Amino acid sequence: MSGGHFCDCGYIYHRVSQFAYELEEEIQNNNVKDEDDFAHNYSPEVIEYLEDQVHFIHKMADIMRHIDFLYSGDHGEDSFMERVREVEEKYGQ
Repeated sequence: MSGGHFCDCGYIYHRVSQFAYELEEEIQNNNVKDEDDFAHNYSPEVIEYLEDQVHFIHKMADIMRHIDFLYSGDHGEDSFMERVREVEEKYGQ
């Protein structure tokens, strides 16, 4: 599968996925000082909200990838719907 139908700047869904992974790392490092002795000290409420969003961002990146494959001709309608159902099952609706 190749994708690449949307956006001349490459596989945009990969950038969305990368954002989610980087956000996960930032959440894990909450209250951890960096080399400049700085740390984000977000409240548990904010961290919980961000953790919930990471889940949805990963899900959206996966769906975006399959949409790109559909419009690139790498998925037919049936395989597209099958893959989207798998994503929905993986992440919950």
